[in-house]
Amino acid sequence: MLSYWLRLGLLLVLPTAIFAEEKPCTVHDSANNYYDLNPLRTSKDHQFETDGGHTVYLNLCGGIKTKPWNTGLDDDSHVDIAGLVRRDHGDFAIGLVNTTLEVKDGGLMLRQSQGSPCTGVEDERGSSTILFICDMSVYSAGKPVLLDSWPSGEDRACHYELEWRTHYACPVGERGFFGGLIVFLTISIIIFLMAFMVISTIYNRFVLRQRGFDQLPKFTFGHAREVWEVSSEFVHALVDYVAAAWNTRPSGFRHVNSASHHWTSRDEEEALRSSDPLGPNPEYAHGTEEGD
Repeated sequence: MLSYWLRLGLLLVLPTAIFAEEKPCTVHDSANNYYDLNPLRTSKDHQFETDGGHTVYLNLCGGIKTKPWNTGLDDDSHVDIAGLVRRDHGDFAIGLVNTTLEVKDGGLMLRQSQGSPCTGVEDERGSSTILFICDMSVYSAGKPVLLDSWPSGEDRACHYELEWRTHYACPVGERGFFGGLIVFLTISIIIFLMAFMVISTIYNRFVLRQRGFDQLPKFTFGHAREVWEVSSEFVHALVDYVAAAWNTRPSGFRHVNSASHHWTSRDEEEALRSSDPLGPNPEYAHGTEEGD
């Protein structure tokens, strides 16, 4: 008895423990509101320009799709670049992919670091901080805006501060294990009820010969049992019919030798030749032999 309750407790606790860990690019705040920025990950990078006119390519929750050039990083790191600034003499990576969100006053924050080596600063690498602000008036994905960068200068800037207003930064409903289970059960019940209504109406009209409102489904146990029995008999009859049709299919080719294309029986071969209207004429064959 104890082992039964122990197993039941584990079944209830384990799913909760699994889903307690935050998924990539999601977070819960102190009020248990759920945020998910995964929709901002796109097949085409988000683009905007710096004050100096350089294009910035940025993606969320995954690497950029734009092919980097001369970033100062290893080739293996290019797939992990979260964003870059396209400068005149090469691309400057403003951080590698990070999927851990932080909840800050007024929005969500994402920090990205370990980008390209900074110009003129030893042991410093490019980084960026993005502040996401919930804005329901921005129905689309929105667009990041550059707030500040330092040190000053387009070719010397190493750290970038961005702001991104979007409705995706607002709390959303979370679908976890139990939520998905409830949705599955709800859809299954709806499908079952629709099938019952259709089958019950057909049964009432064509079997019971009822008309008008009498042919509508009756949600009673007795009627449901009748519909179930008739449906089972129909399925069994259909299976028997298919099996019988399969067993009585034409069997003429069963006696053909597929390797030599000859009939296994001499009598069958002679019968086939005699019944062939295009076969050789015995009288013509005999006359030919006498002429020779």
